[in-house]
Amino acid sequence: MIEAKDIKAFGHRIGIDEIRITTAEPFDQALAKYKEQRTKGLFTDRQHRHLEDIKHFYNVRIEFPEARSIIAACQCYLTNEKTNLSEPGDPHGLIARYTWRNYYKGLKNRLRELAHFIKEKTGASFRVYSNGPVAEKPIAVRSGIGYYGKHSVVINQTFGSWIVLGEIITDIEIEPDKALDINCGQCEECIDACPTRAIVAPYIIDRRRCIQELTNWYGVLPNDIAEVWGNRLYGCTVCQDVCPVNSKVAVRNPWTDLGSVGSSISLLDILNMSESEYRQKYPDNQITARWINFKTIQRNALVCLGNIKDKQTLPILERFSKSNDGVFAKTAQWAIGKIRNA
Repeated sequence: MIEAKDIKAFGHRIGIDEIRITTAEPFDQALAKYKEQRTKGLFTDRQHRHLEDIKHFYNVRIEFPEARSIIAACQCYLTNEKTNLSEPGDPHGLIARYTWRNYYKGLKNRLRELAHFIKEKTGASFRVYSNGPVAEKPIAVRSGIGYYGKHSVVINQTFGSWIVLGEIITDIEIEPDKALDINCGQCEECIDACPTRAIVAPYIIDRRRCIQELTNWYGVLPNDIAEVWGNRLYGCTVCQDVCPVNSKVAVRNPWTDLGSVGSSISLLDILNMSESEYRQKYPDNQITARWINFKTIQRNALVCLGNIKDKQTLPILERFSKSNDGVFAKTAQWAIGKIRNA
């Protein structure tokens, strides 16, 4: 037998920021909300690896029938580092803060250590995930790790939304924590700040307009979205940047170097390298995960160059404008027009 307080104490000792417990009951309400939004057409046509079998995603007992408890965890990744490493003649594209390093793998390693501690005490079976095929946000909310912001990101009381989430699913009964009775009140900073107006109502995201989602989607971007894309190479955190809760979170030194890619990457390098070179240069990070389409990353780089408007980048844009790939050609032509009309 093991108590929740012992699990939390050991987790804190090995560096996990916060641990809460919930049951392994299915997340039926979250599944219903997903289906409703899917029916309304609020998703792109991108096939997400976690949603190949949606019932499994929201019910951990389908894959692990003996599951009784979920140990939910979060780890803060907010550091005080320069966000744009551009130099004259070498424009960079921004990487979203949560993937400057592989914080997910760092947390998963700590959760594995915690799981082995529990197994030694109880003989329990377990599954460990971070950024894995389970409903991480509903788990975090039901356990009390945090509450939903109106941008649909989980907000922790101490670390804001600058957190990655992870879980241990186990076959032992552990006393669960309660969900938080907190919300954002009247604040709508994230809704007002979204550059593409993708937060169409509190807690509802039109992923067809969300830059975070679209940095993973391959196609020609609508002009109104490309115009406000800025120099984002992967991801977008505007809704988090403006959150008043996040402004109070203390920065820290990086706690892992796993999969480090930095806060920005040279756009010319991205456009001049092959996919194999890209994956070799940035291993063990989400930006080179197997589900990431390298052509999408290069499309993003072309959009960035159009918004940066550096005439020195015209030669590489001219090359892509002659591509047999229609997405590359049209995006590069758009970028060239932006520069020449600046």
